[in-house]
Amino acid sequence: MLGSGLTPRTPKPGSALSRLLGKRNQRRREREEPSLAGLPEDDHALPAIVVRAQEDARCRRALARVGYVKVRAHYQRQRRKGRDTFIALQYEGLEPSLDFVRDWLAEERKRILTRTRWPFLMTMLVTIVAGIVFVAVARVLE
Repeated sequence: MLGSGLTPRTPKPGSALSRLLGKRNQRRREREEPSLAGLPEDDHALPAIVVRAQEDARCRRALARVGYVKVRAHYQRQRRKGRDTFIALQYEGLEPSLDFVRDWLAEERKRILTRTRWPFLMTMLVTIVAGIVFVAVARVLE
C-alpha cells in the first residue's frame, strides 16, 4: 500500500489486512522451510548419526516405491551424465549419492534373486520328475 509519498504504509496491528498478511507470510515460511521427515526444528535435538540413518531409511523406502527397474534406468542415465547425486528423488526432497543408490541396487538384486530362487528350483524339480514319469510310462506302454 503506497501513500501519497510513495512509501509503503504498514497496516495497523489487529486490522484485517495485517491478519491476512501475517497468515500469508506464515504460509510462505512453512513452504520455504519444510522440516525433514517430521524432525524437530531444533538441529541439536538428535545426533547427526540418527538424522543420517533416518534419511537413509527414507531414501530406501522412496527407492523401493519407485522400483528396481526404474531406479536402475535412472541410475545408468545419471552415471552417463557424470553426476554425483541421484536426482530422480528430488520431488521428495531427497538426493542420495550414486554410491548409495548403487549399493541399494546390489542389495535389491540379491533380495529379488533370493525371493525367486525357491520357486525356480521347485519348478525345475517338478519338471524333471514329470519327465522321468513320462519316460517310465512310455516304457511301460511299449
